[in-house]
Amino acid sequence: MDNLLLNTFLVLISIIGIFSALYVVSQTNVFRAAIALALSFMTVAVVFFAINAEFLGAVQILVYIGAVSVLMAFSVLLVKDLQTASSSTIGSRFFLSLFTSILIFALLVFVILNTNWNKTDEIENPIINEMLFDKYSIDSETKTVLLVTNSTPESEVRDGLFKDSILPIGTLLSTKYFISLQLIGLIIVTCVIGSIAVTKNTIENDEEGDSEAI
Repeated sequence: MDNLLLNTFLVLISIIGIFSALYVVSQTNVFRAAIALALSFMTVAVVFFAINAEFLGAVQILVYIGAVSVLMAFSVLLVKDLQTASSSTIGSRFFLSLFTSILIFALLVFVILNTNWNKTDEIENPIINEMLFDKYSIDSETKTVLLVTNSTPESEVRDGLFKDSILPIGTLLSTKYFISLQLIGLIIVTCVIGSIAVTKNTIENDEEGDSEAI
């Protein structure tokens, strides 16, 4: 029964996310599109929390809903006409974007259908079950996973990944993958600066054209 309720909830949230995403790409009002984009990101975060991926849900809220939505707000401030600024005309770029979107969608569907998704109730290894759903410890010398017993020190006991995924993933990102994380951050900042510069130059060129016409 719990699985049925969870699946129904995920389906409803996914439908809301799909319709909000469609509203984003079809809406000519920039402000409304930004609000719908934040809603679409929020539904993705809810799905992550529902499937016990707390770290991904937190990243979705902090990075996408926070940073990207703020970027969209700045873009709204830089746009002259909110009603028609995002209106598009059918041309070569439209068909190229449509083809690329369909190709990416087909690729994702192909990967999903051809992936052997293992169910959690089919896991037979007790150590893996303890790591995912209960508690476990790691031998400091051999770096192997051990089952928790009465003699295991409390300081060495860790919650399972499905109970608390934030601590182990956050530890890896701040230690082993720290440089990769910083490089991704620099790339995002570069994209933000470039998008604002392009928007600003476009607005200035439009203003110069209007003044020359006058």
